[in-house]
Amino acid sequence: MNDVVAKINEKPVSRSELDSTMQVYAMQMHQKPVEQLTPDQQKEIRELSLEKLIARELIFQAALAQGVVAEEAAVEEEKRKLIANYESEEKFYETLQRAGMTPEFYHRMIRQDLTVNLMSAEKLKDLPDPPRESIEKIYSTYPDKMVEPERVRARHILIAGAEDNREQARQRLDAIKGRVTAGNFAKLARENSDCPSAQAGGDLGYFSRGQMVEPFEQAAFSQPTGEVGEVVETPYGYHLILVQDKVAERKMPFEEAEDKIREFLKEEASVKELEKWVKELRQEAKIEVFD
Repeated sequence: MNDVVAKINEKPVSRSELDSTMQVYAMQMHQKPVEQLTPDQQKEIRELSLEKLIARELIFQAALAQGVVAEEAAVEEEKRKLIANYESEEKFYETLQRAGMTPEFYHRMIRQDLTVNLMSAEKLKDLPDPPRESIEKIYSTYPDKMVEPERVRARHILIAGAEDNREQARQRLDAIKGRVTAGNFAKLARENSDCPSAQAGGDLGYFSRGQMVEPFEQAAFSQPTGEVGEVVETPYGYHLILVQDKVAERKMPFEEAEDKIREFLKEEASVKELEKWVKELRQEAKIEVFD
């Protein structure tokens, strides 16, 4: 099997890079690993992931040509932030190893991502702010969008379960359920949960519908506040959820929505500008894609 899936100006894109990127988009778009997707979904994810990798490499090469490179201190700081989500640095690197990534490869990937972000910011720095008239038009045209959605704040305890040990994971969580209460939930989450949120006592903060996998969302939004719910199964494993607070949907006044609309319009303009730039870079580049 060819380990190179594409070349951008002779710079190879490895199959492992593509596989890792596909897993990220599979979880973002379908809340499932690639292996659980249909053939059509896998094809869609592969095409999207390859396009993203090509665009990132084109921007990275443009950055290097202009002498724009993320500083080593920034790379190390970003790594420290990511490692802080794990029980220990050792656990972090164990996770990398299971994903087929060496520390050196991951370091290069972080540097590339930060460099791409720097170059993109440089390209967009002179993009003008949207006029107030455009902001007012969006507010009046889409009143159903000018609402702050219903949100919940919840803690959870996750016992991760792969296909070969889901029964053991369920038994372990059932044992925890037998002694968990609202009062000791955070303590048991810190001691037992396999989620990075364990360090915060399982606290996930506030989230709205569409941000969590469906079974977790349904449970969180239907459970009473202050009570530990029944065991919930998701692709990640088994969860216990404690809903701490609920905030009802409400309409936002213009003064409150203005900044959000402005950011939305700026983001929309930024995406179009970057897409236009990447298209220009593609026209000047030598791109080879291998089956």
